[in-house]
Amino acid sequence: MRAFPVQLPSGTRYWTVLDHDLEVVPVADHWLRLLRLGRGRAELTTKSHAGAAALYLRWCGATGRSWPEAASDLGLFMLWLKHTPSRPLGGSATVLLGPGAAPARRERRVNTVLTGVRGLLSHAVSMGEAPRWVLGQIYELADSRGPAAGGTRRGRGIVVPAAGHPSGPGARGGG
Repeated sequence: MRAFPVQLPSGTRYWTVLDHDLEVVPVADHWLRLLRLGRGRAELTTKSHAGAAALYLRWCGATGRSWPEAASDLGLFMLWLKHTPSRPLGGSATVLLGPGAAPARRERRVNTVLTGVRGLLSHAVSMGEAPRWVLGQIYELADSRGPAAGGTRRGRGIVVPAAGHPSGPGARGGG
């Protein structure tokens, strides 16, 4: 999996994700085109998100997980991101760094990648490419009922990152 630039006949560029056979990954490409062409995001935004999606899809393949189902294991993906270099020796997906070693990616980079992965998975759910339960893995779905009806005031009516996610409740700033 890798991020790859695409130049359209109009001259507009965006980034997409190619698989190991250099085929476009349809769900990622649709999402990245939508961001660039439909929502007016910058080319570099699609580059960042394409890189994040490529890392996630590479991890899914290396660990034998289907990408929609792997949403339930984002904590393991975070561990892999932090401790596996981008280009591991011998192409292995094995975590190579041990105790006391500097991480391969710092918290800020891990958070940036997770932002892209959340966007990809959210888009996949909205397009029917992934099951709806995936949203519960990447976001804390707040209760829209008021406190008198048994709901909670915190996050009422909004979606916030899940507690286990680095930008969710109790998170510390990246570095």
